[in-house]
Amino acid sequence: MKIKPIIWGLLSLSLLATGLFGRPSPAQAATQPDANFVVTPLLPKNQLNPKDGYFNLKVTPGSTQILQLSVTNPGSSSRQIDVIPVNATTADTGTIVYIPSNRTDPSAQTTFTKMTSKAISLTLAPHQGKTVTFKTKIPKNGFSGEVLGGLFVTNPQTSEASNKRNAQNFQLANRYAVTTAVALWCQPNQTIPAKVVLANTKVVYSKTDTAPMVVAKLRNLAPVAFGGLQIHAQLFEQANGHEVAAQTLKNRSMAPNSWFDSEIGLGDKPLPAGRYTLKLKLASGDRHWNFTEPVNLSKAHAQEHNNSTKTATGKQQLWLWFAGGGLLILLIIVGAYVLGRRHH
Repeated sequence: MKIKPIIWGLLSLSLLATGLFGRPSPAQAATQPDANFVVTPLLPKNQLNPKDGYFNLKVTPGSTQILQLSVTNPGSSSRQIDVIPVNATTADTGTIVYIPSNRTDPSAQTTFTKMTSKAISLTLAPHQGKTVTFKTKIPKNGFSGEVLGGLFVTNPQTSEASNKRNAQNFQLANRYAVTTAVALWCQPNQTIPAKVVLANTKVVYSKTDTAPMVVAKLRNLAPVAFGGLQIHAQLFEQANGHEVAAQTLKNRSMAPNSWFDSEIGLGDKPLPAGRYTLKLKLASGDRHWNFTEPVNLSKAHAQEHNNSTKTATGKQQLWLWFAGGGLLILLIIVGAYVLGRRHH
């Protein structure tokens, strides 16, 4: 008996087992459609850095800022184009996004959409280009920090499904869109620290699974965008202080005067209904925030969570049985090989 065919056979068996029983991490499938249009920002003289590929402008209180985009149709058929002013907001994944939404925090002095003229619709013939112009009126008293928004350019005729949007996760379906960011400053050198507060916590059902989870609403009350945010969450039983779940998120970011729902799982063990304590530790650079909040786990949510842990435990046990069986087969093959060699 030769050992090399045995090794290759076992390797093939392990690959097959991974394909059948492995649980690959979820990934977004991306398809790049044909370019529906090409967008180029026409940067004005008050651009802070000419190398930036977006509008980064020092504006004067009481003035009217002109924003212009060149939109070109490179295709061989006519296209309808919508250009929509939007505010920068924070998605529940902890990322800054520039799409139509109503998630601006009420702490904002003003917003890009409040200051800027309405959306523009235009039709481009094949290989035609046009310049669209928006007017942004800066308040007489100006504003502190940064106002961050964008010009969202899309083809509304791509498909009917393009109008369907998941407002919670900020995902666009079947729509080709491009956003040019717009950052406005009255005092570009002004330093304003981020200010994060915990608005509330609640137990809700997950958007992606049937298992419930704790949702903590985090607000950035400062007119400044920041990144490098790390969130460490711990969930404790109030009765005995035992930790039942922990989670760490890294490299998150927040738009100025925005909020998002940070989701914290309930762990992988059954839990009784009752009172729990959520502890959050946030850090971004030298800024730190600590929050402690009571959480009530209802009987219904506890039951749903416990049902999900039973399902996960069953899958884990199935995998352990499969691994044990594979190990037993390996031992039998090795033993047969050794005995065969001795007999020979």
